[in-house]
Formats: sequence, structure tokens, C-alpha cells
Amino acid sequence: MKALYRYTLSTALHSQRYVAPMVFFLALLAVLTSSDSGPLLGVYAAAAVSVLACATWLTAAVVNIEEPVGRTIVVVNAGNARGPLAAAVAVSATFCVGMVVIGLGYPVISGSHTVLVRSVLLGAAAELTCAAVGIGLGLLCSRLVIGRPGASVLVGLALVLGVILAKPLPPVYPMLHAMTGGHPSAGVGFVGYAAAGLLFLAAAGAATQYIAVRLD
Repeated sequence: MKALYRYTLSTALHSQRYVAPMVFFLALLAVLTSSDSGPLLGVYAAAAVSVLACATWLTAAVVNIEEPVGRTIVVVNAGNARGPLAAAVAVSATFCVGMVVIGLGYPVISGSHTVLVRSVLLGAAAELTCAAVGIGLGLLCSRLVIGRPGASVLVGLALVLGVILAKPLPPVYPMLHAMTGGHPSAGVGFVGYAAAGLLFLAAAGAATQYIAVRLD
């Protein structure tokens, strides 16, 4: 697994496909949070949305680095298809951790807020939850599931908007609502949101693996 992770990370860095989603993240974060003087938790909600959108794009880009023939070679050398997919998830998560760190620090530097430990912890939980959901969405709209690039982009946009705006779907909408206008609990609710995000990522990974094997 370590070798697969190093190979996937080096391939991602060499291809530079991470650049576009990371630059988009920085631009989106700057537009949504710069010079804001409102409650810090509300600003972190905007940062979490930025993480969600860019994690989706980034994950699809990482998974799509290998062309079908190249992916087949990697799968054969790895001995199974689960390893390369897990490595792609791990590399995407590595980039997402960087986005979360920036998403927590930039609003504090660029705006005027009262910084509370509780707000920072809840913001971190929200951004990590959105990162997990975004990675799952990126898997579902990658080449392993959707072969056509145009359809992949449209599905990705629809999925991101769906999880942000659909009220019945946890964890993103209720979490963002609690941060911007609701009454966030002392942390118990956000632990549940994070668990739901991880469950979604696991389910998306299993579905992607199943569909990829069937398509192969």
C-alpha cells in the first residue's frame, strides 16, 4: 500500500492535475471569506463548501490520471483493483488535509473575527466532513464510473449541488444549516456528521469498485 501511495502521489504531482482544483479552491475561499467580520463559524461554513466542491474535482482528477491501459497495468502489478483505488483516495485525502488547514487559517487572517477554540474545532470537523463527502463524490463521477468527460462534469456539478441544497440528505445540509443559522451542539452533532461523511465515503468507494470491476 505504501508503494501504491507513493506511486500515485508522485504521478499526481508530476501530472500537475491537482493544480487547477487547488487554485480554484484558493480563489473560491478568497471570494467567500475575505474581509468578513461575521461569526467565524458561519465563515467556516463557506470554507467547508469550498472544500467540498474542490475535493470532488481533485479526486476525479487523481483517479483519472491513469489511462485505462495504464490502470490495467497498475492493477495487475498490485494484484487487485482495491489497492490502486485506496491509494487514489489516500492521495486525495492528503491534498484535502492541506485545503482544510488553509480553510481554517485563511479566514482568521483575512477577516475580523473573535477566535474561539470551539469554533475552530467545529470548523475543522465541518471541513473534514465535507472533504470526505467530496472525495466520495469524486469517485462516483470519475472515469471508473462515468466514461464520458462531459457527462462526468455535469454529474459532478449535480452531485455537489445536491448534497449542499437537498434538505433530507445528511450530513452536509444540516451541518451547514447548524453553522449558519441553526444552533450547533457542543460537538456531539458534528461527530455524527463526520461519521456520516465517512460512511458515505466508504459506500462511494465500494460502489465505485463494484462498477469499475463490472465495466472492466
